[in-house]
Amino acid sequence: MSSPLSLRAQLRSRLPAIALIAAASAVPIGVVLLLRVWKGVPIHLLTSDVTSIAGVPAYTGFLSQLGIFVWAGAAAICFFCARLLAAQSDAREERRFLLVSGLLTVVLAFDDLFLLHEEFFPSLGVPEKGVFAAYAAFVLFHLVRFRRLILRTDYILLAIAFAAFALSVGLDLVNPAGINPYLYEDSAKFVGIVSWLGYFFRAGSGALEGAQGSVTRGGALRGASQAV
Repeated sequence: MSSPLSLRAQLRSRLPAIALIAAASAVPIGVVLLLRVWKGVPIHLLTSDVTSIAGVPAYTGFLSQLGIFVWAGAAAICFFCARLLAAQSDAREERRFLLVSGLLTVVLAFDDLFLLHEEFFPSLGVPEKGVFAAYAAFVLFHLVRFRRLILRTDYILLAIAFAAFALSVGLDLVNPAGINPYLYEDSAKFVGIVSWLGYFFRAGSGALEGAQGSVTRGGALRGASQAV
């Protein structure tokens, strides 16, 4: 174990990380100030808890809010596993797959959190179906680009996720009579999000195990060659 660094040494050696944290914190705060100045939105509407502002019970939006946590977990898994694979030259494709998957997960999470396809983009003149088409194009690119790698994973979990998402979107667009749209549409979406998390947990774990196995085999081969 290395000896502990002094505070001054840590400030010098960890300056890039500190700068990144500051930048990541400054961007959302800057958006709050921008909306306040540009649109006159009260600060508390942008910083306070939604249930507190609306005066609704704490359980309001329970399933939706829980889904955001699951989205965030899936994105974190993708980016963290990609970071761990950065030093493995033979895992470049797996790293690209996890990075693109993490980006796709963030896009879907933001749409779910801020209702981009229902309110934001339509307010800019982009129809809801157009937003869905853009998301579908991103997903299609993801599947085609990484099809060989996906087929080596537990893709049944990914298929379940897409089937659940398709059901949720279909119910949203068709809005059939005689059923509770909130129960069926939102439940299908939640099943899809959980399946999405499960798939990328398995895919990320498999990529790390494969990279570790490659390193172990490489070390054994080097040891054997030196022994000879």
